[in-house]
Amino acid sequence: MARVEKFSKENFLEKGVMFLQDKGIWALNARDLCKFIGCSTQPLFRHYKSMEDFKLDLKGYLRKDYEFFIYKYINESDYLFTISFAYVLYALEFPNLFFAMFLSEFPGKRTIREVLDTKRNQPTIEAMTKTYRISIPEAEALYRDVRFYTHGLASQICSGSIVVTEEEISFLIRNVIQKLLKGGE
Repeated sequence: MARVEKFSKENFLEKGVMFLQDKGIWALNARDLCKFIGCSTQPLFRHYKSMEDFKLDLKGYLRKDYEFFIYKYINESDYLFTISFAYVLYALEFPNLFFAMFLSEFPGKRTIREVLDTKRNQPTIEAMTKTYRISIPEAEALYRDVRFYTHGLASQICSGSIVVTEEEISFLIRNVIQKLLKGGE
C-alpha cells in the first residue's frame, strides 16, 4: 500500500504564506517553518533540494496570491488609480506579506525600465493612454511617478509609521494623479 503524502508542496506553500504573514520574512528558515507547520524538516526537503528552492517557489506562490488580491480591485476604466489603491491596501491589510514582496531581498532587483516593461504593468500603462488621453511615454512617466509615490505611502503603512484610513488612501492617490496630470501644480 502506497504511503499517503501528509505534507504536499502546495501545503508547504500555503503554510509558508501563513508563516510570512504571522512571523515575517526575516524569520523564515526551514526549522521554524516546519515547527510552525507541525512537522520535521524532512518532509520539506523531500520536496525541495534547499531552502532557496523553497523560497523561489514561495515567491511565485506569493505573487499569485498578491495578484488575486489586486485583481479584485482593478477597474480598467480607472486602471492607474485602482491598481495603486489595491497596492497600498495590500500593505495595510497584509504588512508582513507586503514587506516580503516589496521591501526585502526576496523579490530581487529590477531597474525602473524593467518595472515599466513587465507584462503585468503594461496593461495599466496602455489603459492610461485612453483614460487620460496621453501618449505612451507620458503614461510611462505618470505610472512611474504614481507607483513610487504609492510605494512610499505603502511602505510607511507597512512599517506602522503612519495610520491612514481607506478614504485617506483614496484621496492621496487621486490627488497625486491629478497633480501630476496638471504638471505638478
